[in-house]
Formats: sequence, C-alpha cells, structure tokens
Amino acid sequence: MHREYVDAFFKDGSLRLSSFESFCKHPDETRRDSEEGKAAMKIVSPKSNLSAIAFNGQEAYVLCGSMTEVHPGDGYAGIRIKDTLAFSATLARQIPGFIGGTEGPCIYRKNTFYEATDDHSFSPPEDGEDPERWMERQNSVVGNHMRNKFFIKQARFAAESEYRMVWFCDGTPRPFIDIKCPKAIQLCERVGT
Repeated sequence: MHREYVDAFFKDGSLRLSSFESFCKHPDETRRDSEEGKAAMKIVSPKSNLSAIAFNGQEAYVLCGSMTEVHPGDGYAGIRIKDTLAFSATLARQIPGFIGGTEGPCIYRKNTFYEATDDHSFSPPEDGEDPERWMERQNSVVGNHMRNKFFIKQARFAAESEYRMVWFCDGTPRPFIDIKCPKAIQLCERVGT
C-alpha cells in the first residue's frame, strides 16, 4: 500500500476498512471483483433443499492482506500482522455497532457457486408455528453459510493469496469506515521503508 497509509497506521493506528460494495466498484479492473458480498448457493438439508441468491445487505467492513511475503516497491510499504485474531478483536472495539466477525484465507476456484449440507430442515413451518420466527431461523441458516461464501473468490485472483478479516455491524452500510486504533500497532510490524 502507499507508504503514507502505513506511516499513518504506525503513527496513531489510523486505518481505513473497506466494504464489499467498494470492492465491487474498485477503479482498477484487475482488482475489481463484481461478486464480492454476493452468493449463489444451494444448501441441502435432510427434508429439502434451499437455493438462494444472497447479498450482504448489512453493514460490514473488510481488511485484506496477502499470505505471501511481498516486498513493496518504491513509495510503498506494508503492515505485517503478527496475531490476526488479537488484531481483529482490538479493531472491533473501535468499530461502532460491531456485532460479530470472521476471518480466514480465501479459497480460489473457477466456479464460485456455493453448495453445502446442513442438518437444519427447510420444510415449511408447522401448524401454529409463528411464520416470522420460522423465517428468522431460515435467514440465520442462510446467513451462516453466506459467511463462508465471503472467502470464495474467482480463480483469476489466486495470485493475491488473500487473507481477510470481516467485521459485521448493526447500522447503515457505508463504502468504508476510518478508525484509529493505537493498541493495534503493537500487534504489527512494518514491511519496507
């Protein structure tokens, strides 16, 4: 990344966290991924199957890094995170409305269609069951599988060798959020000059 952003982080913990929406609209076509935050999926359960096209409609912020050692060129530097879990938790305390998160390496493949099995039954609500409550349970199951989809990317991005952290929030989605987290500095080291 540009050296000025790395300098700002090591000065006072300043970081910009982007959103899936921003990734879809990245000005650099080679880095733009129009599938970010979206999922076509099939979930197989004991009594039925569920097919869905899902979109991340909630407020969520993402920080991406590479799992391979990259030596930045002139004018660039990097941030090596020594403990990603502690780093994520430290940043979460600075994100308004934080309600949960996930992190992990991305998986690259030609077909990004997501298919999974789930022990939860997708059968219609039983007589007398509150339909809104039933729908909340269904949405929860789909949402949990959607989190897995956040780490599946098109094979053309495999050179990125990406590791990402995602923070979910209770609020209105924004393209990015700027935070300051000085405590996160001790969990990192600078790469490049």
